[in-house]
Amino acid sequence: MNRPTGSELQDALAEFTKKHESLLKAREEMKAISVTARSKDGSVEVTVGVNGEASGLRFPNNKFKELTGKALATSVLEALTRARAEASARATAVLRAAGGTAPGEQGSSLLDRLDLDRLLDPKSLADALTQRRQEGKSHG
Repeated sequence: MNRPTGSELQDALAEFTKKHESLLKAREEMKAISVTARSKDGSVEVTVGVNGEASGLRFPNNKFKELTGKALATSVLEALTRARAEASARATAVLRAAGGTAPGEQGSSLLDRLDLDRLLDPKSLADALTQRRQEGKSHG
């Protein structure tokens, strides 16, 4: 088996560094995602973040007073579902723009399915690189 040359290793490291920086930027962009959606009947607005957790619930008019409990619950769930779908779509777009694929997407790699926050943590990366170097020395 041929060993990669120093130039090939440098190219691979540069490519990895570029991808890492791109994913760090994407993570920050994804953290900033906030979507507000309104129910079809206009009685409810829900705001969610990229993780899908609701951060706001508003009744922009007095229409909710005319609704039954069941109808109001349906409107809340509808607005929540719309907001979550849009937040997910935006996060997927940011991840694709950074050169990744969304988890579960065809063509997604193991790297794309890992915990992005853990993967991009500088300490985790440094630990992984140190461990890899030590393994290389013990095999060399």
